[in-house]
Amino acid sequence: MTEVTGTALPCNDRLFLHLVRSAGALSKAELTRASGLSAQSATVIVNRLVRHGLLQPGKTVRGRVGQPSTPYKLNPDSATALGIKVGRRSLEVVGMGFDYRILERVTHRYAFPNLTEVRGMIEDAITTVQNRLRAPQRAHLTGIGLALPDQLADWEDAADAPKGAMADWRDADLRAEIAERFALPVTSLNDVAAACLAELETGNPEGYDSIVYIYVGTFIGGGIAMGGRLFTGGGRAGAIGSMLGGGAQQLIGTASLHQLEAHLTAAGLAREMLYGATPLDTAAQAIFASWTEQAAQTIAVACVNAQALLHPQAIVIDSSLPAHLRDQLVTAVQAAASRLDTRGLAQMTITPGTAGITARATGSGIAPFMARFAVDPLASGR
Repeated sequence: MTEVTGTALPCNDRLFLHLVRSAGALSKAELTRASGLSAQSATVIVNRLVRHGLLQPGKTVRGRVGQPSTPYKLNPDSATALGIKVGRRSLEVVGMGFDYRILERVTHRYAFPNLTEVRGMIEDAITTVQNRLRAPQRAHLTGIGLALPDQLADWEDAADAPKGAMADWRDADLRAEIAERFALPVTSLNDVAAACLAELETGNPEGYDSIVYIYVGTFIGGGIAMGGRLFTGGGRAGAIGSMLGGGAQQLIGTASLHQLEAHLTAAGLAREMLYGATPLDTAAQAIFASWTEQAAQTIAVACVNAQALLHPQAIVIDSSLPAHLRDQLVTAVQAAASRLDTRGLAQMTITPGTAGITARATGSGIAPFMARFAVDPLASGR
């Protein structure tokens, strides 16, 4: 197998990889039709991708009209990526195969993201993940993805960090540090943009090409996909948390989970109960319902504004909350949006996401593949 890490692939090669990934498997004849290229060109491209190890032939189908047909699918071991999600409460590092399946995962939790400690955790987690990968997977590392919240230094109060404890994030360039330490290209994204990428590539059961994505985590954030591709603009597109929720206050101050956690703590309840699989008790459910009512109203305003500006096929709402609580929030947003003035707008589709708490880490693992193999590559860096 030819080594492909670092090699620039021709545009049509990347197109064929995209078509096969989307369909699961395609024959040369199907790729010829889907690409609009000649049969001869398609054969040359497929043979080259097989020679590079990126595609592998499946079992030949015989007995139909015409020539036997051989489907081609992605070779999951032909390229591997590492993904790093730096959150306000946890660090997650994943090793991902070319089929976007997570091969290994290491998670560290912390009270708040201390930069020095996070650096050490990243080093430890990447070493652990690499050691767990099989030799062929380690041999074909194509890059590292970094999903990181914007302006971490500005959120000490919300992260319950001591004053000044996160100030060093202001001048840090974690992407450059990781690239130098591990000698691999690093593709950096906002953490919720990475979650949007994960939804687009591994969730999205309806196959939407255009979505506004809202992630309700410790802080609420968002992402945008247009034409089946993540849209980052100048790097800050989809900053849902900074939108005004019908008044002078940003959504980040009214619809983030750290406010809900604070309400639970004030009532003498453990915030960890939010993230379990069991239903909330009566007291916690009452607090959750009160927070949901306020959060849903402000999120609904953002949904209407997003619909007016972008006319997406769907507005997708996901969360680090477990599915049963996320669905309660989505239902409340749908109800709140139905009460708003939407004259002149197409009907909105507001739907739950699919990845939940793993979305940001999954997106960080996909990002290097998008930078290396996508038809319209993400830039390495941000």
